[in-house]
Amino acid sequence: MRICYVDESGHCGEKYDPKQPIEVLCGVITDISKLFKTQREHNDILELLSNYGIDIGEFKAAEIYRGRKNWHGIDPEIRDAVYEALLGWSKSRVCKFIICPIDSKIFFDRLSTKCRFAMKFLYPWETGAFNVILAVQHDNHKKKSNKGKTIVIFDEQKKHDNRLLKLFEGDLSFTDGYTCYSPRPRTKNLPRFDQIVDIPHFSKSHLAVLIQLADVAAYIVNRHICLLSYGVNEEYEGEADKISQWCDMIRRNMIAHTSIDPPGQDDLCKFFRAIRPKDWSAIHSALSNCA
Repeated sequence: MRICYVDESGHCGEKYDPKQPIEVLCGVITDISKLFKTQREHNDILELLSNYGIDIGEFKAAEIYRGRKNWHGIDPEIRDAVYEALLGWSKSRVCKFIICPIDSKIFFDRLSTKCRFAMKFLYPWETGAFNVILAVQHDNHKKKSNKGKTIVIFDEQKKHDNRLLKLFEGDLSFTDGYTCYSPRPRTKNLPRFDQIVDIPHFSKSHLAVLIQLADVAAYIVNRHICLLSYGVNEEYEGEADKISQWCDMIRRNMIAHTSIDPPGQDDLCKFFRAIRPKDWSAIHSALSNCA
């Protein structure tokens, strides 16, 4: 069994916000048998930080990076070391990342022209969240004896939660080209999302350590893309290079790019490719500049 925890960075809500041009959904997948050890190690890290006067209940990417709340006054080098330790820890826990970034302006522009997929998803969060689930299905559908072995858990998002679940109550045939699903006439068909257990689930971030890791990875990717392609200036000399190095750690542990952005002429696949941020694609992405 595997488990995929999902969080986002750059959430713009229900209308375009030029201050949040990119919304990044990030899934973190690992074998469920590793969760108990992961939780123990997470608690050990929190205890170690507490010994240095940093008392936190969970890792929140923006607070660590910006030096906010309990991180206020903590040396930037220590905060950077925490980021690097978390990314290194994800590798030792054999975690894989699913990175689904969305240009929010492009999405809302498509919504205004009544693009059928934008009308179906309604908002960037639902779009990226569904992209993560599609990627899980695509990445696993050819593996033998693997059906129903991945649990997908999102950080709670008011309103968005119910809208995402409603997508699974409707006709999902629009996903067939993406997931390589082939209905079989006169036979019992498998569920279209047979790789995941039941439906997506939701949890509070402080209860799920890998949601916190997804938050960190999503924040790094969002910051990297904004610095690289959206005219955001460095807050200090060398920031872009540092973020790029962290991105490289994520890039090296991503699932297959063809599961995030399948090639070909399927309309849904083309839609996802069209709403990606500038200079980004799953195969020749902004992340590749980290290498």
